[in-house]
Amino acid sequence: MSEVIGYQNDLVKFNNDLFFKYLLSRDTAESKMLRKYIVKLVTNIDCKKMIVKNPEINQNTVLAKNIILDICAVDETGRVIDIEMQMAGNNNSESARFQFYGARLLVEQLDAGEKYNMLRPVYQIIFINDDDDCLIRDYAYRDSNGRMEKGNLNYRYFIKMKHIEKILKEKEVKELNDLERLCYLFIKNEYTGIIKEKEEDIIGMVIKMYDKFRNNEPMWSIANQLALAKIRTESFKDEYHSKGLEEGIEIGIKQGEKQGIEKGIAIGKKEMLIEMIKEQIEGRYHQECSEWVEGLSEKQLKLISKYIFEEDEFEALKERIDNSN
Repeated sequence: MSEVIGYQNDLVKFNNDLFFKYLLSRDTAESKMLRKYIVKLVTNIDCKKMIVKNPEINQNTVLAKNIILDICAVDETGRVIDIEMQMAGNNNSESARFQFYGARLLVEQLDAGEKYNMLRPVYQIIFINDDDDCLIRDYAYRDSNGRMEKGNLNYRYFIKMKHIEKILKEKEVKELNDLERLCYLFIKNEYTGIIKEKEEDIIGMVIKMYDKFRNNEPMWSIANQLALAKIRTESFKDEYHSKGLEEGIEIGIKQGEKQGIEKGIAIGKKEMLIEMIKEQIEGRYHQECSEWVEGLSEKQLKLISKYIFEEDEFEALKERIDNSN
């Protein structure tokens, strides 16, 4: 394990969503075992076999669109199990998406004319950057007395990873169980004290997969770009939220507070988009592009994310965007 000493300083953390997708979607012994073990730890379902329905990682799509890098699998009984990492937290929009996605996984099971009794239950396992008074918060359809609906088909499990901080106040690191150790790794990005010197240790398997991921140069490059983009996004959110509100208030004195704040926030959003586009272009083409990008319309900026992986040369992309107006 000496090779992984420097992992804590890597831009790509253990909770990176592209790595998480790689971790649980591969056809390796470690990936297969981790899928089954996580499902068992969270839901108590002992899957004998799991087939991943979406193992592909399209490198162009990952960077070009804000897609959800979930792992959707079907077990030997037909149960659908979907696992994802969500570091953005659980706001109203994400909560609605989780429910919508669970419903869609049901709808997609049937073709026209097929009977509803063919539907198999859907289990969503969401590792989320959130806290609660417990590590696992599970949801299903129940009545006002807490009785589960007959034939319930939707189950949703949130692993509230930040709860590990409260757990650590009650017990030592060496006393953590396997799911707690996994949350510790994802939140703290360190394995000192939680890895166990035994075959098929859950943390050891994650680190072994991280080694493989790190040595996959195209995948590692994209993961770094995604991580950097997220850092920049959060930074600009903070900066321009403040800037937008300040400018909005100033404009609001003249034009009305609501109108002013909306304009200020709109300015902040465009500036943030410009910086993210610069990062994409510089990462793919290694070209300095500030002056050109800053002169583009919002429509053209959005087109860059669509076309950037269709053009191998920066000049071809530039010509295509310039001719889009």
